[in-house]
Amino acid sequence: MSSDQFTRRLLITNLIMLLAIQIAVAQDPVKGKALFTANNCGSCHKIDEQMVGPALGPMVTMGHKEDYLISWIQNNQALIEKKNPEALEIYNKFNQQPMPVFSNLTNKDVKDIISYIKTEWKTMQPANDDKHSKGKISERNLSADNTWAIIGLVITLIIAFLIIVMLNKTIARLEGLLLNRKKTLPKKQFSKKKR
Repeated sequence: MSSDQFTRRLLITNLIMLLAIQIAVAQDPVKGKALFTANNCGSCHKIDEQMVGPALGPMVTMGHKEDYLISWIQNNQALIEKKNPEALEIYNKFNQQPMPVFSNLTNKDVKDIISYIKTEWKTMQPANDDKHSKGKISERNLSADNTWAIIGLVITLIIAFLIIVMLNKTIARLEGLLLNRKKTLPKKQFSKKKR
């Protein structure tokens, strides 16, 4: 395989990896709304008001990390049994009202639901003015964290690509030097000395 073919294949591989990362990180609020409705979340929760459970807009934008929210939604009872401080605080705050376990939801499903909640919460913000200004700040921080993670991955891929291209060129030059050296070296003639 020539140096150019290798570089092309490497570039295509990196582009495919970048696209896969982008797809994996992307969240779909439309699918999230469908999952929110299908799992009957609205019977206990509203985006902007407390019902049986907390208002979800502030919950997903203020203080709770996405990994924690995924664990809570998929199996809050396990977090409570493990005496997780955040889980116990929420559980006790809402009169130890058990929330259903949604083990049927994948991490991507929960991320889509969170994306739907964030999108809805964002559209409600102008109507709520200063009442939920902390939610806006936290949401920006979460978005910034996700953005920096994506930027970090892209930069890592670019650096890896450049290192591989440079190594490939160096190897090609060394091969060329070795071939030229072989051609220019005179053949040694061994004398047949008797001992």
